[in-house]
Amino acid sequence: MLIDKYLSAYHFNELHSIEINGFGDGIYQRMLQCDFRNSHLINLLFRLRGIPKGVYSLEHLTRMGFIKLDEDPGKEILFGMVTDHPMFNNCRSNVSSNEFIQKADNTIIKAVINFKLQDTNNLQHIISTETRVWCGSEALKLKFKYYWFFIKPFSQLIRKSMLKQMKLQLHNPQN
Repeated sequence: MLIDKYLSAYHFNELHSIEINGFGDGIYQRMLQCDFRNSHLINLLFRLRGIPKGVYSLEHLTRMGFIKLDEDPGKEILFGMVTDHPMFNNCRSNVSSNEFIQKADNTIIKAVINFKLQDTNNLQHIISTETRVWCGSEALKLKFKYYWFFIKPFSQLIRKSMLKQMKLQLHNPQN
């Protein structure tokens, strides 16, 4: 998995998945293009978090400050962020994929989020998403822990809603 290559050691994580039915051809590409604007819950939570209005698909995560770290086409896409702020406010990562892997000092926090498609058989697939966060010092870890306590329930709602929207749109492409 790409997520292991970029952030195998971490302090916080969140993992969600959903099963979908259908033939595998094109599922991954449609998953990347899934439009989250139809979800009132995602829109509300994005606005409360201060996420720009232009974020409505996985490929738009870069508008939140994430960089696309890597992709295994048809299987997994990975985004990452490096920041010195435990609440990820006004983040703009400006590191390359290699720099992301190598950068590890006590002044930063690294976060990754992946979306992965697994085939369980020809007609059943699992879409999963995992978020991992690594803190470079105990002080940052403690600050992030307090932030995570409050934000994690909303983060979980967003991730679960994204997966539900993907399932809905993959089963009903006109949505």
